[in-house]
Amino acid sequence: MKRAHAPETLPATVHGARSRRSFLKLMAGAGAMTGFTRLLWPSVCEAQVPPPLRFFALFTAHGRLDEYWQPKNGELDFDIDFEGASLQPLQPFRDQLLVLDGLDYRVLYEHGNPGHEGGPISFLTGGEVRIEGGEALAVSPSLDVVLGDALGAATRFRTLQLMSYSANGTQFATNTLSYGTGGVRLPWERDPWALWQRIFASLVTGPPSAAEVRALMRKKSLLDYLVKDASRLQSRLAGPERQKLDAHLEALRDIERRLGGVQLDCTRPAQPAPQDSAQLGDVARVPQNITLMLDLAVQALACDLTRFITFPMISQPDAPWLGITESIHDDLAHHVNDADPVRRARVRGTLNRYHRWNAENVAHLLGQLRQVSEGGGTLLDHSMVLWGNELGDPGVHSSFGVPTVIAGGCGGRFRMGRCLRLRSGADPSTGWTKAGDAVPGMVAHNQLLVSIAQAFGHDVSAFGHPDYRGALAGLS
Repeated sequence: MKRAHAPETLPATVHGARSRRSFLKLMAGAGAMTGFTRLLWPSVCEAQVPPPLRFFALFTAHGRLDEYWQPKNGELDFDIDFEGASLQPLQPFRDQLLVLDGLDYRVLYEHGNPGHEGGPISFLTGGEVRIEGGEALAVSPSLDVVLGDALGAATRFRTLQLMSYSANGTQFATNTLSYGTGGVRLPWERDPWALWQRIFASLVTGPPSAAEVRALMRKKSLLDYLVKDASRLQSRLAGPERQKLDAHLEALRDIERRLGGVQLDCTRPAQPAPQDSAQLGDVARVPQNITLMLDLAVQALACDLTRFITFPMISQPDAPWLGITESIHDDLAHHVNDADPVRRARVRGTLNRYHRWNAENVAHLLGQLRQVSEGGGTLLDHSMVLWGNELGDPGVHSSFGVPTVIAGGCGGRFRMGRCLRLRSGADPSTGWTKAGDAVPGMVAHNQLLVSIAQAFGHDVSAFGHPDYRGALAGLS
């Protein structure tokens, strides 16, 4: 009778050598997957996983005028369809709106720099403002960048930064939303033609050939093997090699999700006409360029080229396309509380035309997102559009009650179709005297940033300044 062989026992160094050889082979196999970019053919893969959640942050200027912006009625029966309502252009999307009334930039009043410069900086960073060389700068990264770094590895661009107008192309505090580590400004693109070149010029579209389908199936088989092999090796590696393997495994799982993922409307849009610097600096072209940028951005989301976009639609001095040739800042925003009732009414009515036009641009974005079918719904259903502002009352440069709207289906994370009054009773700013004083009763917008981060699965209890912790109640 033959004696059974005992299991082979190898020295730890041999096991380590074998694990290392397996690790290196796995890395080589993973490398073979990195060049595989044509992953999104709806004729090849049926939807097996929920569509990814997208984030699109828009930002406009010059606050709110209560009689026009404030929705009427209550939480569920809120009315934005009355005469002159600033938000009336969003009425077709009412069931996918979350209007937030009473959100405040506490970090600016209590720690920073309230006003035009502070709002754009703190909007997505949640941090205070530092002044260096007379210039307002951020101190921490913005939400889109943090989420893009954590979740954007499956896309070609972790984040995209857009812009519509800057007279000389200069980037500064009031026209920048996205910040990297240490508060470094991330450059935006204001030229629609250059944006198309960057994100669509090399995009391969159209149905795959039979040979490409076979190649896709081979890639899927290889991917299945690599994921299983990586999972098996996890417990046998330590230190830097374990960290590298964990990172590669997460990248493989990103590819796996895309291979078995949703059907996407990945069509390359028409290329916009090139513009010279004079045209890009022509304020009369702002409406055209905003529309071009929004349409290109929607298609970038539809092709899953990115999932995080920021777009500050501000900085234009006037709005001749609306018949507004006065300075929006100097002649309108500064005089909304004028003592002369005739001038006050005219100024407020004129500024509200500008506010409604901003809402029309947001409505255009929502409409374009709704036209893209995806995963049994639309791209709008799987998007979170955040529309913010720099001020509350523009006449006093207040950062109390900053107009804020969330739109889209938000992937089911938030309950939409509501107007939330975040604070009630007396205005908590009554009696406030100077920057640096605490204002009890204010609702920090940092809590909204925490809620958005958590909706994307990013587990944080604070975002930006550590004084303001916790999620915003009532969103889900």
